[in-house]
Amino acid sequence: MENPEGRRFFNNPAFFRTALAVAGAASSVACFRTGYFVFFLLPLGLSSFLGDAKSVWAAGILATALNVIVSLWAYEYRGENPAILQWNALFYSALTLFFTWINAPLSKFWIYQEIPYRMAAGAVLCTLILSPISLSLMNNPQFNLLVARQLEVFGSGWPEVSVEEALSNIMAIGLRGGILFICLVFWWLNRQFASLICRIIGRAQRNAPGNFLAFRMHPFFIWILSFSLGAIVLGKTGNIEFLEIGGWNFLILSVTLFLVQGGAVGVYFLSRLPPLPRIIINVGIIFLLFRPGINWMILGLFVILGIADNWVSFRKPKNNE
Repeated sequence: MENPEGRRFFNNPAFFRTALAVAGAASSVACFRTGYFVFFLLPLGLSSFLGDAKSVWAAGILATALNVIVSLWAYEYRGENPAILQWNALFYSALTLFFTWINAPLSKFWIYQEIPYRMAAGAVLCTLILSPISLSLMNNPQFNLLVARQLEVFGSGWPEVSVEEALSNIMAIGLRGGILFICLVFWWLNRQFASLICRIIGRAQRNAPGNFLAFRMHPFFIWILSFSLGAIVLGKTGNIEFLEIGGWNFLILSVTLFLVQGGAVGVYFLSRLPPLPRIIINVGIIFLLFRPGINWMILGLFVILGIADNWVSFRKPKNNE
């Protein structure tokens, strides 16, 4: 005999949003802690497409709190190094909360901005937050020991590198756009995979990803790209490190956004081909992206396409989303 009260309870939108937030938060922390690191934002991305703004923020805040609790448990009962746990919790919190804001912005100004612009703003703020604690880890003995163990595991077949050299290289790359690029890649991949899954199951209810084929950078970013190159050269020649670091970060930011625009141009042209050639070309591009050397040439071509798209109209006029 059916229970109508139970059916009404489980079909209640409030129950669905709550369950979605809890499941997304728990799954995200589980992925982050059990080795599925690359896709730890995917459950939160699914929550953003399947729920509303309240459930998106509930999932993000709950996930951040759960990860902090797990970090405290690891410190109390497993004796893990507090400095590494603090970095872990801060890294997760920053990427998670900014990803939540990207999917459900809190101000009207950002609501009407396209997703890549939100990601760019979030990546800059994440870099400013994560850089100081990254520098503090260089002097942490436990972190040095962790890096040494990783070098032992992955060091076979590579030239011998000391822990100090490895840390110096890691921090140099991180400060010169590495942190910013990691944030952009994490957010973009997880959001696109979430969008793809929701399209397959036909359950996306809100926050549609927009018209990717119509994305165009503001012409102002051409100047940012030019000035960033100048800042790098001036910082190198004048030994002004902060100027060089700033130049690299803005260069990575603008190049990544132009890469997205170039990818939109490529997808636009591919969408006009018959299905079979389109599939073959897509598979070929994906295969070449995993070939060292060739992949940089392809990415460079997309960046050039993105820059040229500001002067040459490769696509139809932009449609309203």
